[in-house]
Amino acid sequence: MRVSFRRLMEILRFFLLFVTCALLSYGIISLLSDRFLPGDPYREPHGNAVKVVKLINAQGGGSWDGYLSRLQLFYLTGE
Repeated sequence: MRVSFRRLMEILRFFLLFVTCALLSYGIISLLSDRFLPGDPYREPHGNAVKVVKLINAQGGGSWDGYLSRLQLFYLTGE
């Protein structure tokens, strides 16, 4: 099986074009993700931030009523 020089150059040109397009698209995607996604999404909020969730019976661990009502609320709302 013989491969001509012209065919080998076509394969090499296709491979180089494919690698170039892949690197270019990776660069564009990473540039866009840096532009639009926040740097640290888990940082502590600043400004007038308010804690949304209030734990039920956080200090006293003897009663199951608070935990059962919280579980029922979870099943009803899905949150």
